[in-house]
Amino acid sequence: MTDAIDQACEQEAFFLASALSKQAKKPHLQETGTCLNCEAVVAVGLFCDADCRDDFERRCKSEKLNK
Repeated sequence: MTDAIDQACEQEAFFLASALSKQAKKPHLQETGTCLNCEAVVAVGLFCDADCRDDFERRCKSEKLNK
């Protein structure tokens, strides 16, 4: 019979494996020098500001739901 510590370790391993699996499935975007949402010039990063990032993420989620 397993004790509470063993059960907690098993549960932790399950959640860690699940999180790593989800992370591996995410597309990896590359910096292009322009905002991925509005195409404004950016020196560093993928988006010109948080609003563009949020809009891009909303559209991606919406496209996944509509497939």
